[in-house]
Amino acid sequence: MHIPARVDYAVRAVIELAARMPGSVTRQQIAESQQIPGKFLEAIMTSLKAAGVVRSQRGPSGGYWLSRPADAITVADVIRAVDGPLA
Repeated sequence: MHIPARVDYAVRAVIELAARMPGSVTRQQIAESQQIPGKFLEAIMTSLKAAGVVRSQRGPSGGYWLSRPADAITVADVIRAVDGPLA
């Protein structure tokens, strides 16, 4: 089974957010910690936000956090958010 980089990075970003709960995490922190290119991560986080997996806040104390408890988010939720419906 081939897992696209976009899905791999999205799952790793969500795991990073879950590990750092309950606070917010900046895109830069996720990118550095998970070694994900910043611009690629930006697009991924936009997709995750649109799907309701993460929330975000702008500003000096801003960042990303999970929109619901980590145990309520499945890998399938993340895949659907960034790669479309599962076949």
